[in-house]
Amino acid sequence: MSRRELDPRKERILRVVTDDYIKSAEPVGSRTIARKHKLGLSPATIRNEMADLEESGYLKQPHTSAGRIPSHRGYRYYVNALMKQKDLTEEELDFIKSEFENKATEHQLLLQQTAKILAQLTRYPSLILTPRLKEVKFRHIQLIPLNTNNILILVVTDTGFVENKLIEVSVPFTEEELNRISVFLNNKLQGVSLSEFRSTLLSELKQEIRSSGRFIDQAVELLARALTHKKQEQVFVDGTINILEQPEFKQVEKLKPLMCMLEEEEKLLAIMAHSLLKRGLSICIGEEIKNNDVKDCSVVTATYEVNGKILGAVGVLGPTRMDYARVVTVVDFVANALSRFLSKDQ
Repeated sequence: MSRRELDPRKERILRVVTDDYIKSAEPVGSRTIARKHKLGLSPATIRNEMADLEESGYLKQPHTSAGRIPSHRGYRYYVNALMKQKDLTEEELDFIKSEFENKATEHQLLLQQTAKILAQLTRYPSLILTPRLKEVKFRHIQLIPLNTNNILILVVTDTGFVENKLIEVSVPFTEEELNRISVFLNNKLQGVSLSEFRSTLLSELKQEIRSSGRFIDQAVELLARALTHKKQEQVFVDGTINILEQPEFKQVEKLKPLMCMLEEEEKLLAIMAHSLLKRGLSICIGEEIKNNDVKDCSVVTATYEVNGKILGAVGVLGPTRMDYARVVTVVDFVANALSRFLSKDQ
């Protein structure tokens, strides 16, 4: 959106109305602006400009005799043209650095910890979209006997993520047999994508090994069982309780659909998948999210990647009145920190 849609005076007024409303959650009046912001304009002039901004759809009046608040269109203009990002403090930078350096290197736990970091820093619910398994490739496969009837299958992908699955078997395997199977699978599958394995290679392997005895045949069956029912991706959520701090959601009728939506992974996947359409930061405001449960919310997301490949996204969900200047900085920084941490394993 071009800055030229509004003249400089209207831009200044839209910015101070938005900034004040973000801080106070109360409609902003012309006298308040004149008193607080020293714009060199009379309350009457400010009131006229606010009326023009309302008429053109950038501000709205929640009820008669109240001040104005930004509309969705006003928030979009603010985010695109007027917002000044806030810097993280040294304390916050140190906190993020220590959290990534000191936590588990197991990637699922790392992503869950990233969700906690985002929720703690922003005071809004956080969302982490895990990598899409169908887009990654096998790097290494290892079958490990745990006891007579259970085998642990470890799959390391080209992005460094480790998937593991405990499989129960009716006939025991020796460690030597499982090592032999692991070598066969690595020779056949290294560099192959999981989607290729599921779609075509699985049936080809079964044909190839039909006469190779139960060891190899069952190995492919075990690997198929381990991966076929694995979720393509999931969304980790943290800080849901933070939404209760927001005045907009004090009313049960507004809170209930949002809380229910945060429990529905399919809807969260749909929201977060939008962020993968382009690399980097994305901001969706109100109706742009295309989900009526969150029509009064915004989502700020950023992708994380390894070796130039987008793996997933981190994000924050909050009211349309969220502190965009701070949230954008936090989400962008944490996504980049996560990318750097994951790249260390490559």
